[in-house]
Amino acid sequence: MRTRVIKGILAAFCVLLFAACSSPDASVVSQQAATPLPPTETVAPPTTTAEPTTEPTATSTPTPTVEPTVEPTLEPTPEPTPEPTATTALDTSLPDDWVAFTDETKGLVIYYPSQWEVAQPNAESLGSLIDQAKDGVSSAAIETILGQLLNTPGALDLFVALGFLFDDPSIEDNQFVSNFTAIVAPSEGLTLDTYVKMVSTQLGSIESFEIQDGQIESNLRPGGVDVASLRYTSDGELLYGLPTGTQIDGWQVATFDTKAERLLILSLTGEHENFPALEEMFRILIANLQFE
Repeated sequence: MRTRVIKGILAAFCVLLFAACSSPDASVVSQQAATPLPPTETVAPPTTTAEPTTEPTATSTPTPTVEPTVEPTLEPTPEPTPEPTATTALDTSLPDDWVAFTDETKGLVIYYPSQWEVAQPNAESLGSLIDQAKDGVSSAAIETILGQLLNTPGALDLFVALGFLFDDPSIEDNQFVSNFTAIVAPSEGLTLDTYVKMVSTQLGSIESFEIQDGQIESNLRPGGVDVASLRYTSDGELLYGLPTGTQIDGWQVATFDTKAERLLILSLTGEHENFPALEEMFRILIANLQFE
């Protein structure tokens, strides 16, 4: 159990550490000017002078005038206007058995399933957990990142919550603890678009991470409020020493407080096979959180 816990924590820290931390010219298609054709010389045929012949005068019959037939103008048949396709909205209403994690100093309330364990991390509790599970830390890179986090003054102050799903009866032989994390940091004028580009570049530069999608979404928060959304995968074997072929999926969402002075960064991490159910939970969590 402890080995699984530490791997889940390290997954969260890897992502959050990087999170904390001239458009091209339009191509011009040249067009060649049309070459004018040379003027055509009209050659008149030779004129033959005929001897005048005296013919009897005949009375010509006038040719009747044919009135042009006016075709009736057909009105174009208007194309039928397609009916808008109804989209099924996802149910993000708060379930009755969810509980609240509250941090009054941050003005934050996060609702989560009662099966999850959520706490605010600190150096003492985190250090104790690492000491009990050092055998689970098999990567020197992970140890370095974790050491930097613990030794950087104020780094843990950014963390608001760590949540873990220790015992999930629907998962057999789960070797990675599903988890979500939350940090709050000053926005310092950072836009959501810049945030997406920055974190995508940082995570994408790590060998074990691959960015799947990064965009601004307006359907995750009430009222169509924009949030930054990044989806990524990581190599469970390379990063956490899990069995070969284990894929770890992640989804990170960043949103501003009501004054756009601070940024709340939420990250969800879990094994690929378990992630669809985790995503559904995360959507409800994001839709119902309060961040003043």
